[in-house]
Amino acid sequence: MVELVGEGAGAVTASPQRRQRRTITAITVSVLLVAVASAMFTVGVFTLSNSEEGAAVEVDERPRVALPVTPNAAMAVVDGDGLLASAVVMTLLPDGLGGSVVTVPVSSDTTAGFGEERVPLSEVFDPDDPEIFRSALESVLTLTIERVAIVDVDEFAELIAPIESVQVVLPEDVVDSNALGSGIIAQAGPQSLRRSLVAESLASVNSEGASYEHHDVDVALWTALATTAPVVVPPPPVPVDDLGRALPPETFEEFVARLWNGEVSVRDLAVYEPTPAENPTGADVVVIDRADAVLVFAQVSPALMSTPNPGLTVRIEVPFTDEQLAVTGEFETSSELARDLVAELLFFQANVVSVDTTPAPQGTSVVTEVEVAEERFLADTEDAAPVLYGPSNVEVASTVIEGVDVVVRLGTGYLEHEAGGPSGDDPEGLDTEELDPAGDSDATDPSQSIPDETSPGGSSPAETTTSDTVDGDA
Repeated sequence: MVELVGEGAGAVTASPQRRQRRTITAITVSVLLVAVASAMFTVGVFTLSNSEEGAAVEVDERPRVALPVTPNAAMAVVDGDGLLASAVVMTLLPDGLGGSVVTVPVSSDTTAGFGEERVPLSEVFDPDDPEIFRSALESVLTLTIERVAIVDVDEFAELIAPIESVQVVLPEDVVDSNALGSGIIAQAGPQSLRRSLVAESLASVNSEGASYEHHDVDVALWTALATTAPVVVPPPPVPVDDLGRALPPETFEEFVARLWNGEVSVRDLAVYEPTPAENPTGADVVVIDRADAVLVFAQVSPALMSTPNPGLTVRIEVPFTDEQLAVTGEFETSSELARDLVAELLFFQANVVSVDTTPAPQGTSVVTEVEVAEERFLADTEDAAPVLYGPSNVEVASTVIEGVDVVVRLGTGYLEHEAGGPSGDDPEGLDTEELDPAGDSDATDPSQSIPDETSPGGSSPAETTTSDTVDGDA
């Protein structure tokens, strides 16, 4: 096993009709949104760059909270020739047991849709250099990866040793193109696979057709493995520090053991196939939907989200009940809504670091509540909020979340705002087929991949004192 440990470690897709309507509505307010983008850039860059002009620093006595600590690790499973067969990012829950597995297509474009040519993850992968693997994942997922391991079939089988067998429904035959004969390891349909066959299946590369055509096999196998958790009941105790916080695992083996000693969920990222113009060399790639990746990891790893954009850092709270969400019919799930808002904020160069889709017991209010961490963000945010969120109330936060500049708690007015105003009518005379950026793409449904991890709907801050001492887990 080749392992790399970084600093700090060891220490939904809408229906075409709704998507078109929201696209058209966005176009009709494009002038306002460009102004908003300028305002957000000014707030995020100019005021931050001038935050140390020599003025006396006042002591901020407001309560402070921290985003939950959720250690993560990436794992690559390779075949007998060292080719990348399976890739996942695993994240522990704040209490140190259980968590999530996010499957990453091995044909994911490492340029994230930018650059002159598309380059699949499997092409840049080097089984002897885990740093290349980590760097590629961090770039396309907007995430810090704390630990990386590259394992072969035997090492993977050893990692899942507590699991004797799994029940799985395979969407197609599992084929190893480098094996003798037919290369079939397991046949399509309901199967009971012993541990060694699970390892062989995940460590196989089927070179027939496009790589992503076989990705569902990967998802099915990881999902089957997750259903075996927890493997030890009751689980062994997790070591904690003096404040009762779970200590991070010291080894990759310990990380995997802790993951499988609690409840585990599996998520698959939304992707799209690049057009011939976007992929002139015809590379075998899919492009990860960045907004979906940010949505997923902002729920499970908020403290590890990267902030590459020049704008402010944002936490999104979507507390709608199902009844409130159904009023306009604009969104089927809170995750679908959150993904669209994430995409919009990313377009305006903001950094979304935390998302919570937990419904409030009594639902949310009409007006969207926006809290800024500092008064210098207030005026520009007041200008931007009505354009982005509809009816809004903006104020300085009474409690500061470490690493978050703006908290957006959506109200029901946002739903009408996204529906195009009170009438919800589409502008006339527009070719909706031409305006729909998603078109008839084969992107997977991000809403399928979003239960939460750190709370019933995503990341919830843990309260701290002003000296960053955690009082409780999320």
